[in-house]
Amino acid sequence: MKCELIKIKELSGNKASIYSVIIDKDDTTLFEKFINENFDSHLSEIKNIIQRLKIIGTKTGAREHFFKLHEGVTGDGVCALYDDPDKNLRLYCIRYGTLIVVLGGGGPKTKDMRAFQESEKLSDENYLMRAISEKITEKITDKEIRFSFHAKDFEGDLSFEIEL
Repeated sequence: MKCELIKIKELSGNKASIYSVIIDKDDTTLFEKFINENFDSHLSEIKNIIQRLKIIGTKTGAREHFFKLHEGVTGDGVCALYDDPDKNLRLYCIRYGTLIVVLGGGGPKTKDMRAFQESEKLSDENYLMRAISEKITEKITDKEIRFSFHAKDFEGDLSFEIEL
């Protein structure tokens, strides 16, 4: 699958940059698909997540307490953003410190679910973000992607291939 990192200017600001991913030359990012898939059934949670992302971009940066950390393997930065711990909607993302967040997809995780693996949708979205994180890390190591001078942006070749 061909992936490309796209900066979401409407959510980014002077505290953090927010990115998402386009897969296989699709015309929508994973984050836009997440919004479209959950808009009707979780409208208030979608609005709250978007507001939280705007606050991250412009006021606070990507502070740890906004995220459920360690949703991937050790060190890959995969985490879940939610509007409120008591709500059901989860958005998988990759945190690069407090300055960059890459948004993926997600979905509802009901209270009776103990782990995301109990939902095929959440499992697929989580493992996709793990694969994307692995490839971004590889490209950073190979100096094909680098952090900007102020570390708030990615620079370089933001396109890559992943396998699931």
